Amino acid sequence: MNLPKEFAGKDAKYYILPISYEGNLTGMKGASKGPEEIIKSSYQLEYYDEQFNKEPYKKGIHLLQNLIALSPEEITENIIQEVSKHKDKFIISLGGDHSVSIGIVKGLENVHDDFSVIVFDAHPDLFYSWNNSRLNHRCTLFHISSRHLTSLIGIRSMDKDELEVIKNNNISVIYSHENVKKNLLEILPKLKNKVYISIDVDVFDPSFIRNSGTPEPGGFFWKEFIELLEIIFKNKNVIGADIVEFSPNNNFESESYFLSKLIYKIMALKDNFN
Repeated sequence: MNLPKEFAGKDAKYYILPISYEGNLTGMKGASKGPEEIIKSSYQLEYYDEQFNKEPYKKGIHLLQNLIALSPEEITENIIQEVSKHKDKFIISLGGDHSVSIGIVKGLENVHDDFSVIVFDAHPDLFYSWNNSRLNHRCTLFHISSRHLTSLIGIRSMDKDELEVIKNNNISVIYSHENVKKNLLEILPKLKNKVYISIDVDVFDPSFIRNSGTPEPGGFFWKEFIELLEIIFKNKNVIGADIVEFSPNNNFESESYFLSKLIYKIMALKDNFN
């Protein structure tokens, strides 16, 4: 989105944080390229959101400097420092693999009181360690759920050990084969008033988004996903969001546009309800 200068400065309400990082991945590589392609596609967006009758750009959109690092420890610390700087901003972060959410949530702990985390993902990511690292993308939700009430939505592939973690911890799960909308309405009252939303793009059906690190059949489509986000924004104070694991390798241009539009839709929802 090629914004007029008066809507693109640091006084903006919405901050976009690109994080071009991918660690020791277990699936298709390329997540580090995701932020760049999503931002490129944003220049094709219309300013007006017809569904929610909003023009979020008028609240201002500021693009932060892309975070790049070689080690998981370094990128996590850099993310914590960056997110902690912007107390009054609504930050939408673009990964990068899902491990970047670890640093984002830790950074938010420095600027917000207690909050819950809602994660849209095909996988629970609940391993204590993976490939000799606790900062691997398959460990993301183990970190987050140990400190925050967490709800996982769209799960449709998991390890038996992860099921044991779910049973023994305060984690609610909505599987993709269930009545997701009904179950979400039942879970939301149990979460804190403030919530953070993390979106792994493999939560979408691969016929809609193919370029994810670990695609799984049976995922969400656009209309139903926006309906789920609308329910969350209506009922909770959303304090930020991330979109991760987009790996633009093959015929990805339409998908990067879909994701840039999803970012703008999140802004419209924030304008409408919060």
